[in-house]
Amino acid sequence: MHAPIPSPSATPRRARLASAAALALLAAAGSAQAVDYTGYFRAGPGLTSEDTSRACYGLNGGSAGMKYRLGNECDFYGEFQLSQGFQKDGIDYRATLMVNQYTPQTQNAGDKGLNIEQMWAEARGFDIAPNATFWIGKERGRRGDVHIVDTFFIEMLGVGAGFKNQPVGAGKLGVAFYKTDSDYPRPGNRVNVEYLGLPVNPDGTLNFFFHATKGDFKGGKSGAGFTVRHDQAKLFGTGLSNSLWLQFAQGSAGLNGNWGDLTAGSKAKSWRIVETFNGQSGALGGQAMLLLASEKNGAGLKTDSASVGGRVSYALTKNFKLLAEAGLSQYKPEGGQTARLTKFTFAPTLSVGPDFWTRPEFRLYVTTAKWNKAAGNVTGQAAFNGETSGTSYGAQVEWWF
Repeated sequence: MHAPIPSPSATPRRARLASAAALALLAAAGSAQAVDYTGYFRAGPGLTSEDTSRACYGLNGGSAGMKYRLGNECDFYGEFQLSQGFQKDGIDYRATLMVNQYTPQTQNAGDKGLNIEQMWAEARGFDIAPNATFWIGKERGRRGDVHIVDTFFIEMLGVGAGFKNQPVGAGKLGVAFYKTDSDYPRPGNRVNVEYLGLPVNPDGTLNFFFHATKGDFKGGKSGAGFTVRHDQAKLFGTGLSNSLWLQFAQGSAGLNGNWGDLTAGSKAKSWRIVETFNGQSGALGGQAMLLLASEKNGAGLKTDSASVGGRVSYALTKNFKLLAEAGLSQYKPEGGQTARLTKFTFAPTLSVGPDFWTRPEFRLYVTTAKWNKAAGNVTGQAAFNGETSGTSYGAQVEWWF
């Protein structure tokens, strides 16, 4: 989270303003037609075996995407989106507002209240390019995630403008420009280009992402990066699907299609390979991931990372399933020792349906983790200083709608 933590007096005011903005949009749109309302949240209490605040376990270095989330999220998080579409003279246009709320622990420590996460307008049907969608505003743009590690390996965040979904050949083209000011924390510019959905084999498509960045201040550096992702449905004729990501970035560009360190020069080079599998067969469903990465910072110091893990779901009845998740992650800084963490969670779960992706889920869980001395205190809790294992218990609801 990049936003500063507000004072206690500022938090209610921000919440009131954001709520008022959302209600105003709803009221204005209500006379026209139904408003599209979507969202997501997770919440729940927990405790640990160390007689301290609830602990979660994740390595404090290495690549993003190595913290397995089931029974391992100490925060409260929610995002709530209103979107209203209109039509006029053959043009389809839409306004969207999303607010979110983040609390790092059970109660209000660090609660940043409601925040405007997205606010943009888009339109489609202009005579110069009737199939393209044009947009301007604050948007999260194209995203691509691996759910079990809660990581978006492509995430085009920012205030910008552009177009998307323009048919070119067998795929669709999108181009966008983003601008950040001093609170990012440094001013910078970014261009993103995407070419999506190119058929290359039966039930398989290629997706291409390119981005270029530049720090817009004295000492700011340029950078560039790209991602190629292959999406495969009906893998080997089964109900499995998989996605393979190949990513590279240099200079001030981040691996995820966003800004990186805007002061980093050409010595900063990173690559990442991510393979994910998803599937459902009868009562059994799940997702698995393999990640390999190497990241070199602006000083030329390299860190290698690796992670493998997965979550399985088995439905005993329509509304009761058992979840289990295991993950092994490690990283090794140049000239340093390998830090390693293993995590396992078991979670009896109530759900509205038996499939892996069905939500909401109401879970009870127990999570145990072990790590080595090189990993340090993976919880951030003072009670775990010098420890190399921990166990947490709790309940959580996760819901998207």
